[in-house]
Amino acid sequence: AMIAAAITLCRGTEAGEPEQEMIQEVITIQAEEAPEETEAQIMPVKSFDEEDECLLAKIAMAEAEGESTEGKAMVIMVVLNRVESGDFPDNIMDVIFDEGEFSPVKEGGRFYTTEPDADCWKALDLIMQGWDESEGALYFEAVYNGEDTWHSRNLEYIKTVGNHNFYK
Repeated sequence: AMIAAAITLCRGTEAGEPEQEMIQEVITIQAEEAPEETEAQIMPVKSFDEEDECLLAKIAMAEAEGESTEGKAMVIMVVLNRVESGDFPDNIMDVIFDEGEFSPVKEGGRFYTTEPDADCWKALDLIMQGWDESEGALYFEAVYNGEDTWHSRNLEYIKTVGNHNFYK
C-alpha cells in the first residue's frame, strides 16, 4: 500500500509539445551542461513502463532536487546500475524501496510527497536515449568537507557531480 501511494505522478508532455521535440530539447540541454573533458558513454536506448518512469523521476527529485540535469541523471543511473549489478534487487521498485538504501524513502520520507519537476523528466529522457556517464556508480552521498565516511573508506570513488560524490 505504501508503494502504491508513492506512485501518484506519471509522465506527460507539456501541452502542445510533441514527445520528439522534448527529446531534442533534452539532448541539447545535456550537451550544454556536460563537462567538455568527459565523453558520455552512449548505450542502447532504454525503455521503461510508466510505473518505473514515475519511480525514477521521483527518486531523482527526492535525492537531487537542487542538482543539475546531470546530477539527477546520475541518481537515476545509480538505481539502474543496481538493478543490473546482481548485488541488489533486480527491478527498479525493489531497488528504490530496499530498506535503508535511499533516505527519502524511509517511512514518511519526502519521496512520498515529491512531484518530479521538468528537469527530472529531462534527466530520465537523456537516459532513455542512451546517456550513461555513471561509470558504474552504485552509491552516492552528499559532499562533505573532507570527513571520513563509510563510502570513502569502503568504496571506489568515481567522481563528484554537484553536491554528490559517486562510488562503486
